[in-house]
Amino acid sequence: MESRSDRNRFQATRWSLVMQARGQGVTARRALEDLCGAYWFPLYAWCRRFGLGAADAEDMVQGFFVEVLEKDLFAAADASRGKLRTFLLTGLQRHVRDEQGKAKAERRGGGRVVSFDGSEAEVWYAGEQAEGESAEHLFDRQWALTVLDQAVRRLETDAAARGKDAAFAAMRPFLSGEGSMADYEEAGRPLGMNAGAFKVGVHRLRARFREALREEVAGTQAPDAGIDEEIAYMMKVLGGMS
Repeated sequence: MESRSDRNRFQATRWSLVMQARGQGVTARRALEDLCGAYWFPLYAWCRRFGLGAADAEDMVQGFFVEVLEKDLFAAADASRGKLRTFLLTGLQRHVRDEQGKAKAERRGGGRVVSFDGSEAEVWYAGEQAEGESAEHLFDRQWALTVLDQAVRRLETDAAARGKDAAFAAMRPFLSGEGSMADYEEAGRPLGMNAGAFKVGVHRLRARFREALREEVAGTQAPDAGIDEEIAYMMKVLGGMS
């Protein structure tokens, strides 16, 4: 089972990936697996906060993805209609309403689309929930974390392709805040970089991160939607309760 920080190692998840997930075939199946792999935890967290037990939450998420596959629900998806996070959450909520009256065995009957460890999911959930937080706010917060993770993963993949793995690993902790010159000096020493050069590298990495984040957000929005507004909302839900 991969860790919380490593679970988004898939290709960038965008509305274009939803389009690829339509219908049957190898390409559609792979696109669906990528979507499921990237976004199962925000959906699982919503189910748990909604009031479902751990096993039922896992069943609901698996059942929703099975329904997407079997009924080709993405055939009705349209990027021009709004946000990908809204589309997925609305679909899950509809699925939960439909399934709550059915037997557990019926929910499990369709198989599994995405593989995840229910016990580890509970560990993540226990560490991520906040007292008094609504299911919808928790979903949005986990969605924001997922998008941020994907933007970082994009930078990591690019760094690896350029043979800059060590530099990325050293600079990554500074993405979320400024360090002192002493911090830069210490972190840059193994790379043969002085504090000034390391600081410049961090600032460049932050600029690339902002670009990567905008690209990730743009890929989950309608073409004419406000990227800045969505990023501002993500920062709001990550910053506290609303």
